[in-house]
Amino acid sequence: MNTKELIVWTWQHKWWFVISLVLCLALGSLYFFSKTPVFQVRSAIMLRTPDVKTQQGELMSLMGADANKLASDEIEVLTSRDIMEQIVDSLHLTLVVECRNHLRWAPVFPYPDFALAYDQPVKKKTVVRFKENGERYRIKIYPRIAAIDINMQSIEVKRLARESQVIVLTKNTTNPSQAVAILNMLLDLYNQADTKDRNAMALQTQTFLDGRLNSVQLSLNEIEMNLERYKAEHQITDLEETANKYREQKESYQVEVANIDYTLRELEKIDNQLNSQNVLLNKEGIYTALDTCNIQAKIQDYNTQVSAYISLVRSAKENNPIAISTKYQLVTQREDIQRTCNEVRSSLLLRQHFLDEQINKYSTLLAQLPEQERYYLMMEREKESMEEQYIYLIQKREENMLTLNSSSLPAKLVETPRMSADVLTPKIYKVGFESIVLGLLLPFLIFFFGYFKREYLGD
Repeated sequence: MNTKELIVWTWQHKWWFVISLVLCLALGSLYFFSKTPVFQVRSAIMLRTPDVKTQQGELMSLMGADANKLASDEIEVLTSRDIMEQIVDSLHLTLVVECRNHLRWAPVFPYPDFALAYDQPVKKKTVVRFKENGERYRIKIYPRIAAIDINMQSIEVKRLARESQVIVLTKNTTNPSQAVAILNMLLDLYNQADTKDRNAMALQTQTFLDGRLNSVQLSLNEIEMNLERYKAEHQITDLEETANKYREQKESYQVEVANIDYTLRELEKIDNQLNSQNVLLNKEGIYTALDTCNIQAKIQDYNTQVSAYISLVRSAKENNPIAISTKYQLVTQREDIQRTCNEVRSSLLLRQHFLDEQINKYSTLLAQLPEQERYYLMMEREKESMEEQYIYLIQKREENMLTLNSSSLPAKLVETPRMSADVLTPKIYKVGFESIVLGLLLPFLIFFFGYFKREYLGD
């Protein structure tokens, strides 16, 4: 059958196509008006996770706990069975109450009083139909375990983005009012559970801090008594001050030695430049950041002469008397710079040798301080360490009390549970399109099968 024959055949059987199209559209309309629409209810929260640098993170670290709550862990908490059991029991989700509305069963929530009378444990799904006040009702009663599983599977909890702390909760349902109530209770129970955990951790931390404070206070008192007794026994008065002076003097010498080392390195760079082939041929200048004994001024004067010599050589012959005189002056200036650098280097080496002796001297003096002084300083450092620990623990105890009395919730509500404006299913354009396609395709398939059977099977 070619295309022309197919068109002619289709036109001859056009009424079958019209009948099929009308029938499919009627069935599609029946499905659309009898199907209970499905909506999406959505909510979003942002976790207030304590960082290790915050006061709660530090307190949890003191207790040996991990302060970083991962969003994936919180998703497991939100989807936990314990929370869903409380929701099912509180909202009587073992019941599904529907009221007949034309061709559809419209869900009812909150449940009327007469429906709650059916909230009894059952072993399998039970459907009860009855009339009340002229309305037809249908109540589906599920076993408690089945109701919990159904509601857990119908709620999708995921992160907004990979690194985001925002968690999005969605539920596709035919009963938007019930879904809003479920998500609201879910968030309330999650906040309550986290607040209880946080307060329990704060109470444990308080006990730990009190015990640690008592221990540090006893140690600090003992150190202070030992220190006073040691000072009285060995008559320690000015040894500590002397040791500090020795250290200050040694440190000042060390700083001067470091400056001398820097100057010697710069002089080495100048010496390398003076021995450079381009400098010896008067083709480039000398550069340094050093400003000692007018070296910088001499180098700048030399660089000026080099620039003048280069300009003169370009415009005149090399045996020009002025060029020869300038070249001789450059040689003299280089020798003067070299001589100045050598003098500075010699004086610096002498000074460095003297400073090294002084540093060794004060190092020896510090090493020769009495043994009681070193022991005394060790006790002083231990006392300071204990004092810092004591102050830190006092501060953490006050912060922990603030945390215990804080009313802030662990999760910030970003988006309240609300129903989507669009219906997920059924969509009229989708049902209509599928009905039209099926209405046109069905007779064609039937007649094509008959043609194939007649032509090729000989029937």
